[in-house]
Amino acid sequence: MSRAIGIDLGTTNSEVAIVENGKARVLPGENGDLILPSCVGLSEAGKLLVGRDALRQYAAAPERTIKSIKRWMGTDHKTTLGDRTYLPHEISAIILRSLKQRAENALNEPVTQAVITVPAYFTDAQRQATKTAGEIAGLEVLQIINEPTAAALAYDLRSEDTERVLVYDLGGGTFDVSVVEITGEVTEVLASHGNNRLGGDDFDRALQLHLKRRFQQEHKIDLPDDPVINARLLSAAEQAKIELSTHSFTTVREAFLATKGKTALHLDFELARTDFESLIQPLLDETLAAIDRALSDAELSAEDLDRVILVGGSTRIPLIQQLIESHLGQAPTDGIEPDLCVALGASLQAGVLTGAAIDAILVDVIPHSLGIAVAMDTPMGVMPGLFSVIVPRNSVIPASRSEVYSTFADNQDTVEVEVFQGENAIAQENVPLGSFHVENLPPKPAGTLQIEVHFDFDLNGILTVTATEKGQGQKQSLIVNDNRIDRLSAHELRQAQANLNQLFELDETIEVSAETTTIDFSPELIQLIEQATAKLETLEGESAEELQSLLDQIAAAPSDESIDLEVLQSELEDFLYYA
Repeated sequence: MSRAIGIDLGTTNSEVAIVENGKARVLPGENGDLILPSCVGLSEAGKLLVGRDALRQYAAAPERTIKSIKRWMGTDHKTTLGDRTYLPHEISAIILRSLKQRAENALNEPVTQAVITVPAYFTDAQRQATKTAGEIAGLEVLQIINEPTAAALAYDLRSEDTERVLVYDLGGGTFDVSVVEITGEVTEVLASHGNNRLGGDDFDRALQLHLKRRFQQEHKIDLPDDPVINARLLSAAEQAKIELSTHSFTTVREAFLATKGKTALHLDFELARTDFESLIQPLLDETLAAIDRALSDAELSAEDLDRVILVGGSTRIPLIQQLIESHLGQAPTDGIEPDLCVALGASLQAGVLTGAAIDAILVDVIPHSLGIAVAMDTPMGVMPGLFSVIVPRNSVIPASRSEVYSTFADNQDTVEVEVFQGENAIAQENVPLGSFHVENLPPKPAGTLQIEVHFDFDLNGILTVTATEKGQGQKQSLIVNDNRIDRLSAHELRQAQANLNQLFELDETIEVSAETTTIDFSPELIQLIEQATAKLETLEGESAEELQSLLDQIAAAPSDESIDLEVLQSELEDFLYYA
């Protein structure tokens, strides 16, 4: 059997890993970078950009750049890139295709199979969208597994004694906490909880709004609601967040954000870590509540935990580590790079599924309750549309459960089975997964005809619902994944793959080699050159000569390898800022 890769498809960053000689390792790109930013864009020339190249242009060209698409997985949200609109799983397919290409370049062999991770609290629709993205990218998706579970596999905590481990996974766009029990080679998830709309992106946006307020306070005017200005502030906020993980203070400096009369206005101030922490404290309190919920579901207390593992780039924030240690009474473990451990664990599971010599058995759980809409007798009378749970959340996968229900009316000849996923007592407040009818039922008084509803949830996340009338045996079933709106037919899949191939053929080199000799000016530098050219018209004497010299050196950079373009860009930024 060929080797399979493990992929962490993240909101902010993604990675791909492989198992070799029983050991997992993350595969680098051509420039040696282990991390691929989950960012897709088009250059001014219409070339596809994936990863760091796309991220570099975001601040200057947000209209040609897509980031954090994972937050929209499983929805019909559309984004525009060039002259086409894309669904979230189509953008994710571009990222997965780049990771597949990275693996093939690193291994010098074709790669066709993968295990892909998702947040533990992802819904059925989000998981199916991820699987569809993998198929469009040309991968056979062997399994979709939960990110915290993959991280636990990567830590290889096997011992003769049973260990209970809490995995706290806070990434760019999603948050999960899982309680895991590890006995020997068996890793079993006891409970999971989380929030698919909580992560580092929210910290960035909170800080972005803070930067806007500081600008308004200093200059007494509001910033224009301009996409480029907003993108620049968001990038500045993200960089400040990163700096404050290792420093108590950082300087936020963004030039030429607005004008008052003929005066250019800049943002320039020192930001304290404590100010940033006060902005994100309410969001972090939500994660502590999720820890308590997961422990309660697992019927454990903080004192029962043997270890706490941090996963995801956002866990580098010192306050998070302090809060968890204070809340659980023990310091968290961070022995593996938090950005990489999920991909490493996914590759281990991929190795298990393809017959590699790995001693690991994964036992995962269903993150959301599964059930149907029913009418129930209550103290207030019969109430329709209530949610009857058949498979409770945190049930071990694979799961097979059934419940028996009775007809509601006399001589009822048809029963509609509406399937939902969620925790609300009102069925319609949960996520609908599909519905079907059992017809031609024999005429009987209300409550006397019985219907058995059976749920089967397999390792691949496919739910099969079967309803059987217990007397004459009428039966009908529904395979939920086959009825998802984002499930592609064979023809649609081939067309989507062809479209993706066409995109990649526009620019064969997705990740630019460090050895390339041609230089394309970044959007940021182009914007600086435009500002400098306009500024030049207002200058005289030595200032004008200095600025003209900088512009001449930049113009000569493509044909002169001895010129350091980054140094010149920094000098130009300083000149424009202080001029």
